[in-house]
Amino acid sequence: MGAKKILSYGRSVLVMLLVLYLILVWMYFKDNARQLTSSGLLLWFVTIPLLFLGSIMALLWWQKKLDKQTTDSPEILDGTTDKTDTIKPPNTYQLFIYSRVCLPEGDCWSEVVDNVADLTVLSEDLTDIDGMPMLVKPIARLPDAAALPYPNISDAYSADSEFDDSYSDHYLDSNSDLDSHIDDERFTERKAALNDTTLRLQALIYEQLVLSEEMLSSLAEHFYQHHQQDMTQSNAAIHIHPEWQQHYLVSTNEVSSENNSSKKNSDDKMTAASAGHLTNLPIYLCLPASADSAFLIATIKEQLATYGIPDTRLAITTIITDSTDVANTVANHSANNTAIATPTEFINRHLLPLSKSTAPDLCLILIADSQISEEWLDTHLYSEQMTNVIPTEAGALLLFSNQAAQELLNIDASTRILLTEIGTAHRTELLSDKRRYLNHLTTIKSLLIDNMLSLSPTDTTTLKTPDKQTVKSAKQSSDISSKEKYKTNVAMSDMAITAMSDINPLKQSYDLSTYMSFLEAFIAQGALVNEHHLGHYMPLNNWLKPFISLSLFIDLAKEDQQESDISFLITQHKHCNMLWLLDSSPTSES
Repeated sequence: MGAKKILSYGRSVLVMLLVLYLILVWMYFKDNARQLTSSGLLLWFVTIPLLFLGSIMALLWWQKKLDKQTTDSPEILDGTTDKTDTIKPPNTYQLFIYSRVCLPEGDCWSEVVDNVADLTVLSEDLTDIDGMPMLVKPIARLPDAAALPYPNISDAYSADSEFDDSYSDHYLDSNSDLDSHIDDERFTERKAALNDTTLRLQALIYEQLVLSEEMLSSLAEHFYQHHQQDMTQSNAAIHIHPEWQQHYLVSTNEVSSENNSSKKNSDDKMTAASAGHLTNLPIYLCLPASADSAFLIATIKEQLATYGIPDTRLAITTIITDSTDVANTVANHSANNTAIATPTEFINRHLLPLSKSTAPDLCLILIADSQISEEWLDTHLYSEQMTNVIPTEAGALLLFSNQAAQELLNIDASTRILLTEIGTAHRTELLSDKRRYLNHLTTIKSLLIDNMLSLSPTDTTTLKTPDKQTVKSAKQSSDISSKEKYKTNVAMSDMAITAMSDINPLKQSYDLSTYMSFLEAFIAQGALVNEHHLGHYMPLNNWLKPFISLSLFIDLAKEDQQESDISFLITQHKHCNMLWLLDSSPTSES
């Protein structure tokens, strides 16, 4: 990188010197035209400038040569080489994903992609800079926030809200009845002051959780089975004399152990679940900054309680999503404050360690945003990015779990995905975004074609993985013997491939052209490729863009597994790309 930087600076200096030289020579001979002879004209205006240009072109050629070496170095695909050393492929992680999406077009793949109706309407409350009613694109089927059933929300909201110190100190010595009355009054005041964004997000979150009823019921059943007995024992021991509490617990444990031994004889499935259990449910709530996060957290806790998931098992972290810089603030209501600036950080900090864990582990990310509000327009209406943008709203819910958690919960609607992160920071830090994207797609192309679109988890030192399959190469050649273990005997000709991306075709024409060239390599191998681009849903939200695409990808993979032999999604991020590959291998079934 140092050599390329020196070459770039050298070219810039030579260009500046050439321009300065021509200006000075022209100014000199302008006043001394008689001194300019034919030989002088050839020397000063032809020979010396050509020397400058030759030096500049030489430096440019040298830099392009270094760029080509950097681009070609990650994937050594030359079949004539006899070297035995090989480039280690990037790590691939196995995840089980349950997803739900909520868009104006619909809640599933068929409704969203096939919907060609005009869903825009004129807002009665919002106006543009000219005072005319704005076109907006709401989710028409969402219920009214005022009609949602939250009878006990005031208690949960009072526990999560940050009340003013002066307000609390004023009633510090009051009795419990007065405190309850004050909390109800405080809740009523705060609820009346909620902005349009919070109320709309409340309805959006409610709808997403209702759509996830099957998954939430499975989680509630697990928490009940593995934690109800401990809670019953501890509560019963409270009413026993302190000197007899320990004896009571010991006797209770003996009785429960006898009952458990009899149950194990009649139910073999409980042996696998007894190896571990989930201690809590981490929830990452991604909201715009204008939303009242405490109120929305209270609604989530109460709604989950209706399914049987107590708030003591919830660890909710709020992530602000509408900030364009890396200074996104994170308010963690159950642990120390941390900073998650981008979806890439979320993936590396939570999903990858989750995949490698042997203990049952999962996390739920809930993303909701609504642009149909005065708060959003005040922030974005005069921005340059608001050109031809119609305010809309969307939500995505995804539950990520590892193999141990999937075996424990057995959520039928979960889809097994192989996640591969493509991108090396120290190799691409000085490259432009366009060049970096091209390099990442080149690596993905080589990785998929070289493995015949059949990857397997590679960073699985602690995972329970199935026995490795016997790998056979389609071509018996000594020049690719170093890559035999990464290939399978799968013919790509006439294979049906579904390729998705989170590219916005209206704003990323260059990336779209690069991506189409990337797909041509699979078409050249004889594969039938069907591509979809999903980045135009919910613009101006860097969190919803990749995760809405992932939700739709999961939904299609679950519905139409027979339509395509291979399905994958590529999501763009700041310095890397994520390859989400549908794992259809029967050997990895839990």
